[in-house]
Amino acid sequence: MATTPFVTQPELTAIAIAYMQQPSDFIADMVMPRVKAVGKREFMSQQYGLESYCRPDTRVGRKGAPNEVSWASVEKTAAIEDFGLEDPIPQDDIDQGAKDGRNVTGESTEYIMSLLRLDRECRVAAITQDAGNYAQGNVKTLAAGQGVDKDDTDAESLIFDLLETPVVRPNVGIMSRLVWSKLSRNAKLVKAVKGSLGNTKVTPEEFTAHFELSALYIGPARISRSPKGRAPSLERVWGPSIAFHFRDLAATEQRGVTWGVTVPYGTPVAGATPDGNIGLRGGVRVRAGESLKEVVLARDAGCLLRNVIAV
Repeated sequence: MATTPFVTQPELTAIAIAYMQQPSDFIADMVMPRVKAVGKREFMSQQYGLESYCRPDTRVGRKGAPNEVSWASVEKTAAIEDFGLEDPIPQDDIDQGAKDGRNVTGESTEYIMSLLRLDRECRVAAITQDAGNYAQGNVKTLAAGQGVDKDDTDAESLIFDLLETPVVRPNVGIMSRLVWSKLSRNAKLVKAVKGSLGNTKVTPEEFTAHFELSALYIGPARISRSPKGRAPSLERVWGPSIAFHFRDLAATEQRGVTWGVTVPYGTPVAGATPDGNIGLRGGVRVRAGESLKEVVLARDAGCLLRNVIAV
């Protein structure tokens, strides 16, 4: 059977785009927000360091010209990556689905996009929890037995001190659901926020207000990393760490200091290609995906607290 180039289909692409815009339990799009899509697969990004905060010379002589703005950043080249999956569907399934009023290829597109979203969540979680993506002095690792799941740990002081470490104070917090469940019940944090231990749990709203953050993102996603053919063993995508980032939603890969962004290339795409080798009567291969690149722009604009709970 001759092969043909993959052709996107507007109706399936529309489903893919709509699915990616749905709210969900995934937090990757808030942690590394998507900026305006680029038109080329290779693009330039500005990587900011401490030099960005050097005091500028703004004095102007009576007949002189003002000094020019100098962006203290390093321009680096990054390349877009493609992420996609295929789902082979027998023609019988499509025909039977049509009798029941179901759009089988549309359902397949949604399923593929859900898997892509989970994969992106894993990528962003790995980037966020990688100490190499922060300035060396902005990473603190707690010793065994000193985590925030211990009531004698002063979680409030620990977090306040960490937030003052980056050159620009973070305004968003990121952690797993399990870390939050432990941290929110830390005795010293509860007392500091509520004034007593009468209420045994801090709410996300109280946490963000107390630490002067604009948002707190709690990731509940789980994934099985067991090899194919073995029984699934679920683990949390977001591990035993707490990250704090300075996030500027107006920043792009070229302008503005922000910890990290996601640079898309075009929009998500989807389509279906006939395949005579599927089942007895042939079928179609539904393919969906997106092209993008996650980029850390300012390692000094974030901090990371590791081993915050026993696992």
